[in-house]
Amino acid sequence: MPKSKRRTYTKEFKLDVVSKKLNNIYKTKEICEKYDIDRQTLCRWVNEYKKGGEAAFESKAVLAGDEVRKLKERLKQVEMENEILKKAEAYFARHKQTK
Repeated sequence: MPKSKRRTYTKEFKLDVVSKKLNNIYKTKEICEKYDIDRQTLCRWVNEYKKGGEAAFESKAVLAGDEVRKLKERLKQVEMENEILKKAEAYFARHKQTK
């Protein structure tokens, strides 16, 4: 049996649905039926929103991209430190031989 494809929702969609729930515009059951989403999904979105606000719905790819940028910066720094250490090692090795 083929695996069903997981649906993805935009940040705007999640915010719209959550605001309707929190502002008591519709009941949970009505929202789930109207927007064809699972009750557990809606409850999770509401809890995430209560904990993190709009940032809770930021794209994970964007967050991962920021982490990648930081890691690249750190890698560059470590590579520079490594080059300095190699040069220092070569310098001291030369001076040790001449004495």
